[in-house]
Amino acid sequence: MSNKVRTRYAPSPTGFFHIGGARTALFNYLYAKHCNGDFIVRIEDTDIERNVEGGIDSQLNNLTWLKIPYDESIKNPGKFGPYIQSQKLERYRELANRLLQEGKAYYCFCSKEELDLQREIAMKQGHTPKYNRKCLYLSKEEIQEKLSQNIPHVIRLKMHDNENIEWDDLIRGHMSVPTSALTDPVILKSNGIPMYNFAVVVDDYDMEITHVLRGEEHLSNTPYQIAIKKALGFDTREIKYGHLSIIIDETGKKLSKRNKTLKQFIQDYKDMGVLPEAITNFLALLGWSSKSNNEILSMDEIIKEFDFDRISKSPAFFDFKKMLWISNSYLKNMNDQDYLTFVKKFLTVDLNKYAKHKDEILLIFKPQIQYGQQINELVADIFMSDINNLPVELQETVKQDFFKKNMQAFKQVISEMDVITYENAKDIVNNVKQISGLKGKELFLPMRIACIGKEHGPEMNKILTIIGKDQILKNIDTLTK
Repeated sequence: MSNKVRTRYAPSPTGFFHIGGARTALFNYLYAKHCNGDFIVRIEDTDIERNVEGGIDSQLNNLTWLKIPYDESIKNPGKFGPYIQSQKLERYRELANRLLQEGKAYYCFCSKEELDLQREIAMKQGHTPKYNRKCLYLSKEEIQEKLSQNIPHVIRLKMHDNENIEWDDLIRGHMSVPTSALTDPVILKSNGIPMYNFAVVVDDYDMEITHVLRGEEHLSNTPYQIAIKKALGFDTREIKYGHLSIIIDETGKKLSKRNKTLKQFIQDYKDMGVLPEAITNFLALLGWSSKSNNEILSMDEIIKEFDFDRISKSPAFFDFKKMLWISNSYLKNMNDQDYLTFVKKFLTVDLNKYAKHKDEILLIFKPQIQYGQQINELVADIFMSDINNLPVELQETVKQDFFKKNMQAFKQVISEMDVITYENAKDIVNNVKQISGLKGKELFLPMRIACIGKEHGPEMNKILTIIGKDQILKNIDTLTK
């Protein structure tokens, strides 16, 4: 075995690529690349009943879209495969049977009803539910009889008594769990499918994984995995574990898929038109911080700085507004041509008479746009407003004397022009000011209302150029009739 760092992301295809999984994948990738190591993706698909169609593709395709490349997977296998658990069932069964032969594991024939009753009694007595080891004490003859009768059974690992299972967590420091707090875990189910903790240990060993970064919900699994490693003789190859803090929502609760108000799947953000670089930048800051305290960081910058010392033990807040702020930073820093190519893919509103000004219109919103789909809302708000249906406060403005005075001057100036260009548009405001004697809000507000029916909006010179002479004159006539 080499000393090369090898990390892994091991999703189950029981759902689609989630924010929590994306952060886990990213952190494993970042550490591997920080150490010039390998990042592996393997699929844990043994929970057959819960697997969903498209679950595997959702994981792999979205990782690729996020620009988190994997060095090995079912799509680009290396020498450590198979990279999907359903193709390794014989390996798991062979090892489970070896533990049986060595006396480190035993058959358990207890029915679900028996186990549920044991659990119920323990709960009533205020004890932690644990298997009572009833089947540990069966004689060889009793075991053979039950096997010959085809009584359903599982295989359990026999935990050592009166020991502490310890490890130095990469994020949480020294951890110690007494075996008295643990039960004898099932390692192979009655259908021959391995339990999660058993399969994970085998896979990590077979793939020479060196570091495992995962969510804190796996803390309770770690002592079992260490015990299984020891029983299998795999503990001679060290694996370092690190457990990331939970991600919480705006209520302070753990991010839950039941929270329908918050988009939680990477595909959602891809469909919205958030740039992948913005998402990975945001995900990196969910529990990790840069030494420079910068929040806009390229992948290369994050890889260079990434280490465990700057990963927080505290819950990470999924700040949707911060994601949009980061997304906006990336969009406005794109060169104009790349920006136009990107947002045009999301443009669905019909620009109609303004179609010839498409690029100009789209560029107007570059400083403020947060995601691709938003371009439709921004464009419609400014260029699709109805002059005949002004907000109440602007209807009151139209009745004012200064508005009428402004419109007279505005109409005179516009009428004398052949065509409005960006260059001569700069003179329009000055000429209206000179003729009307108005200034400040009384100068700009009426002109903006006459162009777009809004109190606020983009730069006046750009608006005048895009709306054009004929439409402005029509709007003035509508507002002053």
